[in-house]
Amino acid sequence: MTSLPPSLSQHTLWEEDKNPIWLGSSLTLQRNLARYKFPTKLSEVEMGKVSDLLADTLQKKGDLKNPAYLPADKLSPLDKEFIFEHFFCLESFQNANKGQGFLLDETGRFLALINVKNHLQLQLVDTSADILTAWSQLAKMEMEIGKTLDYAFTPKFGYLTSDPTLCGNALQALLFLHVPALHHTGQLHEVLSKEKDENIITMGLEGVLDDLVGDFLILKNRYTLGVTEEGMLHSLQTTAMKLTLAEKNLRLHLKETGNSEIKDLVSRAYGLLIHSYQLQTKEALNALSLIKLGLDLGWISGISNQAINILFFKCRRAHLAQLLNEKILDTHDMPHKRAEFIHKALQGISLKE
Repeated sequence: MTSLPPSLSQHTLWEEDKNPIWLGSSLTLQRNLARYKFPTKLSEVEMGKVSDLLADTLQKKGDLKNPAYLPADKLSPLDKEFIFEHFFCLESFQNANKGQGFLLDETGRFLALINVKNHLQLQLVDTSADILTAWSQLAKMEMEIGKTLDYAFTPKFGYLTSDPTLCGNALQALLFLHVPALHHTGQLHEVLSKEKDENIITMGLEGVLDDLVGDFLILKNRYTLGVTEEGMLHSLQTTAMKLTLAEKNLRLHLKETGNSEIKDLVSRAYGLLIHSYQLQTKEALNALSLIKLGLDLGWISGISNQAINILFFKCRRAHLAQLLNEKILDTHDMPHKRAEFIHKALQGISLKE
């Protein structure tokens, strides 16, 4: 039985499908309290005091919808991985334990990590391609909390964090773009080189560009020191819009002219998802990405972009385990159950000749 809020499992972040290419963004703000050492240097008693203080303050001052604090030591490995998957985080929470915790609200868009690396990590997800407005919401929350708590700050280094490279404004932004056309036609690196910005890191879900899992390209800010939040986010938004336009124009070209190699990839993905007895997470994400592209190009019918966006989440290990009422993550027949689940989800889908 999961301890997570029902809203987390009832809705996935990209299900609204507001933008088929720029699927979503995640803004994360790191803060530490001036009167306490970093979490790795705290005693167990101090960890408890900090977690109680921050959880109480967030619930009272965070302007959140029905917030719930979940102590890490009370959560199962399945619950921790579900949170990790839901927010498309880049680092696992499996080592989080006593004195650490997660605070979520019913929107499913907000996550606070307490005593995990830093005393407080505020994360907000945006799916409207408007990260400046999302930043305004996050900054308002941080400011409200800061009225009662003193943050660790110096004029020279800005907000202090356990990772020196994140000092300054201590804001990390991740923008998730779905770029299968650029990737599979071999044009991605050329476009990235043309739109190169030294302030931005480009990566995939596994960190490398040469093997984009699910064809998801992530844009991430390189610097937090010596830059303003607004300037940093504006650079990211500008680059994201240019890449979105490049992907959109290439898709229009493929739709008008056709491309036998891309059609073959879409056809193979269709066959894999419809007929496989077993599917690993990575190959499922890669194949679903091509189905999503094929749908946009008019080669696939019988499913919506929204349904595929939901599958991007629900085929992952913790989401699938929860759907199947599994209590552990590592069941030996999970690949087979994933294949069965996707078979049912894709009923009615067809491939146009």
